[in-house]
Amino acid sequence: MALAAPPALVTPAPGDGAPLRDLLGIPYLDDAVQDGQGRWTTFRDPARLLPRPGLNCSGFVVAAARRLLGFGGTPEEAGRDRRGDSGPGAARGRDWDYGWDLVLNLSEGRARRWILSGGPREAPGPGADALRGFSVHEGPAWARVQAQLRPGRVYLATFLRGEGRRLRHHHVAVVLAEGTRVWLYQTLPEGRVHRLDLAGEGLSRLRRMFGPGERLLLLEVEPPPG
Repeated sequence: MALAAPPALVTPAPGDGAPLRDLLGIPYLDDAVQDGQGRWTTFRDPARLLPRPGLNCSGFVVAAARRLLGFGGTPEEAGRDRRGDSGPGAARGRDWDYGWDLVLNLSEGRARRWILSGGPREAPGPGADALRGFSVHEGPAWARVQAQLRPGRVYLATFLRGEGRRLRHHHVAVVLAEGTRVWLYQTLPEGRVHRLDLAGEGLSRLRRMFGPGERLLLLEVEPPPG
């Protein structure tokens, strides 16, 4: 899952208690993930160890889920095809709903709900082609969604574009609400793990990264106590 233009790196100031601080600044690397033992490896071959840290967008969200949600599964379990409707020879194409599968796999067993512009909805609910989230470029929809975000919850995000057989859940990220700020954490090709303040200038920057047809679907997850 790849996007075209990386933004400038945003890192927290010294002393900032960013919950994913240890991941910020890690370089983007195609097909890279951290396994349950903290080793740097790949989705395609989890037995292959990488010589240095690196994450793609999916690998970053897996690493974030290990820290925020206590996810203890393997890279294969994180990317499990939940409905058997993607993979080699699938009618819609390989991995068309990978982002949708990923966020649900990482949150399995926890209280969760979809956050939509019209209000929350039970998860997992309909399939990846039914829930379309909201347009990244639609101001009123984003305001309604942002009003539902709660500190202490983890929001796993899947970005999607296209229609019908061209629909793709092609990018994933993490959103956290902290007081008046809403941080989106992600990584993009040729960049590093970074965060954007969506309650401020970061929302405009996010919109510049995506075309007008881009949509965002948020899954609210209740983290483990403590």
